[in-house]
Amino acid sequence: MSGKELSRRYLVFFFSLWINGLGVALVTLAALGTTPISSAWYEISLHTPLSFGMVTMLGNLLLIASQYFLLPDRHAKGVFRSLFSQIPATFLFSVSIDVNMFLMAKLVGGMEFYLARLTLLFAGSVILACGVALEVRANVALVAGEAFVKALCLFLKKDFGIIKLCFDVSLVLLAIVVGLIATDFGAVASVREGTVIGALLVGPCVRVVSRHLAYLDRFFGESAHEATPAPVAVYGPVITISREYGCGGRLLGKRLAQDLGLKFYDSEIIDLTAKETGMTPEYVSRHEDRLDNALLYQMIFQDYTASLDKSLSETDALYVAQARVIRRLAAQGPCVIVGRGADDLLSDYPQVLKIRLYASFEDKLRRCLEEYHMTREAALKAMELFDRRRAEHYAHYTGRDINDPHNYQLTLNVGALGLEECAVLIEKIFTERFA
Repeated sequence: MSGKELSRRYLVFFFSLWINGLGVALVTLAALGTTPISSAWYEISLHTPLSFGMVTMLGNLLLIASQYFLLPDRHAKGVFRSLFSQIPATFLFSVSIDVNMFLMAKLVGGMEFYLARLTLLFAGSVILACGVALEVRANVALVAGEAFVKALCLFLKKDFGIIKLCFDVSLVLLAIVVGLIATDFGAVASVREGTVIGALLVGPCVRVVSRHLAYLDRFFGESAHEATPAPVAVYGPVITISREYGCGGRLLGKRLAQDLGLKFYDSEIIDLTAKETGMTPEYVSRHEDRLDNALLYQMIFQDYTASLDKSLSETDALYVAQARVIRRLAAQGPCVIVGRGADDLLSDYPQVLKIRLYASFEDKLRRCLEEYHMTREAALKAMELFDRRRAEHYAHYTGRDINDPHNYQLTLNVGALGLEECAVLIEKIFTERFA
């Protein structure tokens, strides 16, 4: 990227660290515990002459030094530069904690009313989420804690989400041990209900905030857009079909492909993705449009503080592999692709007609019963389950709402128009636009 873009990204990155420090300070001043990753540092500061920020600085320097022994390519060129680049960020974050603790303590004062402290905890968690979302959007560096977890993942060859959880839990356990020993098993100030609330609240808040930060890309001036755009291999137009369950998207896609002489891809993508990843087609079929659906997993296990290319989860690996497959298919020639977020994955392709199909509840249920030959109970369950999974998956990886008509060039009510008329309309637009 250009020097101008890099400087702007670092400006946002360093600003995000200051916001993170403010969020941690507010959560801590609520006196209901502190964040899991800061719990050990805060507990140590309570029983030593060192400030919260100073202990955070020393702890993160230890994590930075530890990375050298964990990295499999520690002797590679640029490793030391990468490690030392984390020091300024650590210093700024630590200073931000101390400065904001000092300023906010004067502003907030001693809060005795529990509801007021709980409100402060929620405010601090939301501010921390804003800082993390800005940090991810800047996408120029990892802070020491996340870089350490990534190095540990490479060393152990384990999933990022699980290692991240174990790391956070280890810090919480360390805080409990330090607190109990220092107070003769009296009390632990850093780990309370606020620690749990913060752990559950920050991740989902990061996801919500991230959806509203796209404007920063214009501020960065994205070098890929300022300079000459990278060539995109496009050998023909593509139709992407996004649909609600029960709208007949596959039937319509096959009809369009046949009438227009295009290749058709739906379930075929599963086999191609399986070959790309080494996973079985059955595994890909079960997991391609879903996140881990346990609420606790989504709140804690998921990595919300690293961008996609820094995460090592199987869910992300599957998404990246399927994205490669879809872009490769689109580059091979004119085709129709059903589902799988293809409209977003091909957003830089100039010759794409993006379709969204929807229908009333009654129309979708009728199709499930009459054409899919499902029982009413199975149809109701499938309609709810598949639409929810697709929406969550799409939002997670694109930051957008799958039902937003602005994502598509054409949205059609299949129930009102019927598949036949929808096909005629799409073929007419396709022919006129890409003749």
